[in-house]
Amino acid sequence: MRNWCLCQICTCGRHRCPHGTTRVYEYSDVSCPTTEYLEKYPKYGGVLPPQSLKPKQGFQAYRGKMEGITTFKSDYRPYEIVKQPRHIPEEYKPKQGKIDLGTTYKRDFNPYKVQPLIKVRPVERQQVKKGKLDTVPTYKGNLSL
Repeated sequence: MRNWCLCQICTCGRHRCPHGTTRVYEYSDVSCPTTEYLEKYPKYGGVLPPQSLKPKQGFQAYRGKMEGITTFKSDYRPYEIVKQPRHIPEEYKPKQGKIDLGTTYKRDFNPYKVQPLIKVRPVERQQVKKGKLDTVPTYKGNLSL
């Protein structure tokens, strides 16, 4: 027995074919295109399609505010810092009596008078220019060769 399409049964014009025509059958005479494969291999009625792997809408993730605690913060908690008691120094009281301001340097190295230095370098002499220098430079002398 052959299954009839809605477009083959109804002629009122308000109903459309649920299969929908493809580009191949747009300008042909066939009103309800079915393929040879669909005629030879009909769908089984009791077989369900495979279940989708997409998560179901029933499970809703927690939409509340996050705590903001990282593993570092949870592992290393800050401890309370207790201020150490401050040491209050005693008030300064100078000692009575005379203070010896002598040092070992003053005791070991006595000051003495420094003698003025004697110049080691001789005084520059002024060169006297008394005659005319009558020579031939080397570049002029080599031109004659």
